[in-house]
Amino acid sequence: MTATRSSSDLPAAYARALRAAPLIEGAEEADLVRRWREAGDTAARDRLVVAHLRLVVKMATQFRGYGMAFDDLVAEGNLGLVRALDTFDPERGLRFSTYAQWWVRAAMFEHVLKFSTPVAFGLSAERKRLFFKLKGIKARLTGPQGGSLTPDEVASVAVKLGVSERQVVEMERLLGQSPLSLDAPIGDSGSSFGQLLPDERPDAEAVLGEHQELMYRRDLLKSAWTGLSERERDIIAARTLRERPLRLEDLAQRWGISRERVRQIEVAAISKLRGLVAMPLRATL
Repeated sequence: MTATRSSSDLPAAYARALRAAPLIEGAEEADLVRRWREAGDTAARDRLVVAHLRLVVKMATQFRGYGMAFDDLVAEGNLGLVRALDTFDPERGLRFSTYAQWWVRAAMFEHVLKFSTPVAFGLSAERKRLFFKLKGIKARLTGPQGGSLTPDEVASVAVKLGVSERQVVEMERLLGQSPLSLDAPIGDSGSSFGQLLPDERPDAEAVLGEHQELMYRRDLLKSAWTGLSERERDIIAARTLRERPLRLEDLAQRWGISRERVRQIEVAAISKLRGLVAMPLRATL
């Protein structure tokens, strides 16, 4: 029910897809996972992801107290959902929703930690714990009016969380900082912070040169690719160009050769391809 209420914060098309997506039973889920893992069936992957969007939205509501945009939390959770699908093993006896919630939660944690303060800081396990615990404890100590912790409160929080007082002060300072606009003036000089930043963009000549180099190398690779046999091209494409590479066993069965022979052809073909690409380059030197 939480997901239904929260869908009003999302774009209308997304909210409609959320409500329309049917749930998946255990047998169908196992079949979809098998089709995605073994055959790279993107339709099966999409069906699994869409069916679990409710889980992402529900978990996003748990992070709303950190001032993050709800849409951004959902987007990060969706990325976590996709990562979970790539590592999910149904043979362990878990439903995908049980496994995925940890990946979704981790993605949202990282997003909150990255964007809750204008200052980036290391995301060690200790700092993550301090970040989330300090917000709640400080809210109870200072009440709705907020404000800084007193020295006694800092000492109490440090003991409670098992960290040093310096760490508590540092984290409180980071949480309380406001970002400074690059257009903010510097004194009476009339200049802004943004005007003092160096322009690190490459010049037009460098961009053009890089583009020409890229196109040249692409043409070399295209020409070298035709120098491989059909079997060599097929094995390299299946092993290195696919999002989910085929196993040696699959290619061995396809070509009627041994697994070790497939590996040898792959290694030799890659070496041959590199040599074909390198010959024109050496000729220009």
